[in-house]
Amino acid sequence: MDGVTQFFGNIFSHISALPFGQLIVIALGVYGGLMAVYAALCALSPRLRSVSKKPVLHFITVFSVVFLGLLLIEMSMNEALFFAALFWLAGYLYYGALCALARPRARTAPRPSNYVSSLPPRAAPREVPREVPPAANSGVRLDHALSIADKLLLKPLSRADRQELEKIKTTLTVIQVKGNPTAQEGEIINGQFNALVKLMAKYGY
Repeated sequence: MDGVTQFFGNIFSHISALPFGQLIVIALGVYGGLMAVYAALCALSPRLRSVSKKPVLHFITVFSVVFLGLLLIEMSMNEALFFAALFWLAGYLYYGALCALARPRARTAPRPSNYVSSLPPRAAPREVPREVPPAANSGVRLDHALSIADKLLLKPLSRADRQELEKIKTTLTVIQVKGNPTAQEGEIINGQFNALVKLMAKYGY
């Protein structure tokens, strides 16, 4: 642990020994070189160009803080903040340029053809309405189902079963009043009849 501390201490002492102007030039040179290399790689590699540029923005922010620390060696806080803000703004513009480079180009829409067909437009075929045939034996089953519903209503049903039974009876009564049940209504009658059968089995009818 002491060796690591001594290593970084030696590096810091060497950096501190450099003149301020030379230190700033080295920092800007390293930063500019890295940014230039990365921009060139993005221009040459579509895969790298499509990668998210968020890490670049984080690197710019961290380097701006380091640059601020270097400026504070010779400048006041206000001056250092001003130049560090300009440095960060330049980096943010660089980040925006990278994002614009990575944005896929919009494809031009094909131009509509000027060719007009000489054939007259074909009219859509008209659908011929079909009458729904009445359901066979639905009337007999409807009367039987209503009779079962009336008898089940006399039993001590639960509240939920009584509400369901009343809905079934209402549906069947509406179909009966209408008369001549269609095939679709016959399916409804069958479904309601099956529900009645379940209630009959539940209450031992």
